[in-house]
Amino acid sequence: MNVWQRFVAWLAKVSAVPVGRDDDGLVPAFSAGNEMDKDWGKLSREFSDALEAWRSNPLARRIIGLITSYVVADGITLSSDYRPLARFIQRFATHPKNRLHLRQAEMCAELSRSGELFPVLFLNPADGMSYLRLMPASRIDRINWKPGDYETELQYHEVGSYEKPDGTWWKGAAHPDVWRVVEDPPPVMLHYAVNRPVGALRGESDLAPILLWLQRYSKWLEDRVRLNAGTHVFLWDVTVPSGMVKAKREQYRTPPRSGSLIIHDEAEQWKPISPMLHANDAANDGRALRWMIAAGGPGIGLVDFGESETANLATAKAMSEQRWRFLTRRQAYFGFVLADIVVTAYNRAVAFGLVRGRRATVEDVRVGLPDISPSDNRELAMAARAMVKTLAGLQEIGVRGEDFRRYALRLVMKFAGETLSDEDLEKLLKESASQRVSEATSQQVNESARQRVSGELPELVRLGANGAHS
Repeated sequence: MNVWQRFVAWLAKVSAVPVGRDDDGLVPAFSAGNEMDKDWGKLSREFSDALEAWRSNPLARRIIGLITSYVVADGITLSSDYRPLARFIQRFATHPKNRLHLRQAEMCAELSRSGELFPVLFLNPADGMSYLRLMPASRIDRINWKPGDYETELQYHEVGSYEKPDGTWWKGAAHPDVWRVVEDPPPVMLHYAVNRPVGALRGESDLAPILLWLQRYSKWLEDRVRLNAGTHVFLWDVTVPSGMVKAKREQYRTPPRSGSLIIHDEAEQWKPISPMLHANDAANDGRALRWMIAAGGPGIGLVDFGESETANLATAKAMSEQRWRFLTRRQAYFGFVLADIVVTAYNRAVAFGLVRGRRATVEDVRVGLPDISPSDNRELAMAARAMVKTLAGLQEIGVRGEDFRRYALRLVMKFAGETLSDEDLEKLLKESASQRVSEATSQQVNESARQRVSGELPELVRLGANGAHS
């Protein structure tokens, strides 16, 4: 066979790749998660755009700053009723290599800016302490999960570098190797995400829906500044007799400076010409762009941008309702993130025999969340006070019993804006019952003593009188 025939015969031997293999051509080679996630190219570009917007755009930085200042406030506290866990939390949070209280702001900002958080815990076998480090979300391009359960994440792949062209695989908390007792324990990477659709692995930045509008607003504002600057530019239109054009051109080759005095005859006429741009008629355009940014932003309004000329107290309160609900939900999730990090570090220390105690869960950690809006405390207190008066009135007309006390206590705590678990509720009711029994017993003893003293009082008076007479 000639060369062409041999080539055709070789093509005939090529077989199709079975569907489902890694190289079947149906799955993107650089998928960041699964089929519900954006491909790595789009996700990486979104990371860089959000970071660049936060660095250079004042509105983007203000949005992230608002979320961080409300969610973190003066700091989220962690504690526990389980003493071994409580001691570990204290050591972990105050360790010089962790400084958890100081890291909260940057962790919250990264979670809002990137939509994801990848903390890494390095276990020190010498003292059982784990050191917390944060990996940028833009460095993680792939996630491996347990077959059939995409929420059980096993490994995370860091993009390659010059030293490591193939990248690095980090093991997750669900990977069995991180719990295997070895002399040199591997670090464990955790993953938390916000704005994540159901079925997806990767989160999305809070700035993602408004990145395009932030760019448009910046470009529009830059153009308006340039046009407004152009309204102050003008040129002189000088009319002279036709025989003097050449001479006057040479005379005014250098235009006269501002404030100069020019004397000429009636044959020479000067007229300034400036562009008619109407640049001051763009207020409505700018407001429309700002509304698009506020509508796509996470629970923000134009008042948060300092725009209050068309707002009043009523509109500000109406806009703050959506922001309050969003920030409450974000604060609860961020509190869970901190608790889960601490519990993972504690459980690894217990698994390696470096800390005495039992394995803990997030439910063993008490998360102290700061008030998002301290001004609401007065309204909540008034609502709880009104509810107490109402329940006291019901009790006066005969509505009593253990079930009523349980319902009343839960209702008062609800109006006070606090949640009460069943365990705490039963504990309070038990202590209240013990207190009532103690008060009733004390009252009976006092009454008995009073009756005894009143019965012996005449005899005491007689003996006192005799003693005085003697």
